[in-house]
Amino acid sequence: MFASHAWAWVLAFAAAYLCGAVSGSIIVSKLFYKDDIRKHGSGNAGTTNMLRTYGLKKAAMTLGIDFLKTFAGIAIAEWLLGDMGYMIGATAVTLGHAYPVYYKFKGGKAAACMAASMLYLDWRIFVVEATLFFVCAFATKIVSISTLLAAITFPVSVWFFCNEVMGTTVGHSYLAYTIYICIFVFYLHRSNIGRLLNGTEARFGSKKGKGNE
Repeated sequence: MFASHAWAWVLAFAAAYLCGAVSGSIIVSKLFYKDDIRKHGSGNAGTTNMLRTYGLKKAAMTLGIDFLKTFAGIAIAEWLLGDMGYMIGATAVTLGHAYPVYYKFKGGKAAACMAASMLYLDWRIFVVEATLFFVCAFATKIVSISTLLAAITFPVSVWFFCNEVMGTTVGHSYLAYTIYICIFVFYLHRSNIGRLLNGTEARFGSKKGKGNE
């Protein structure tokens, strides 16, 4: 652990960002179809757009890559910085996913990376948030509103399940990340929010409108 060195913080952030900038959807679409997922559907390099465009198997591959890169980015940051590495790594990965240097800074909306960061932190948080997501998705058939629900309840779940460290610097860093990712996900979904407000957001299974990712 090298948390006392400034270079370690810079390296942790840079390494996690570069991990996050690896786009599962772009890799899968180019590998299997010699195509770029960003040319289809919503234009976003994300799991939902992969599901709508290429189906469940390719979406699952995309999700798997995005989870692995998130775990890798956070693990590297934790190796360099210790407990504070979670906040730095998770933040950098989500920024890399949304603005990937490898793909002209046009990426996805960080939903998969947010979910992966939940699982990395505590499987119970992931189970609760995944349940909320799928119940909302089943009820509304709108992926974006389910993602926003997960984002806004993430800080509450962390407060509940990580309560024993909430009075410490580490606990504060967890909450800081959850507040950041909530704001960031809402920002990345601002066009979806506009469509939700005017009633034109696509429902799952519909060919009309634009999807979440």
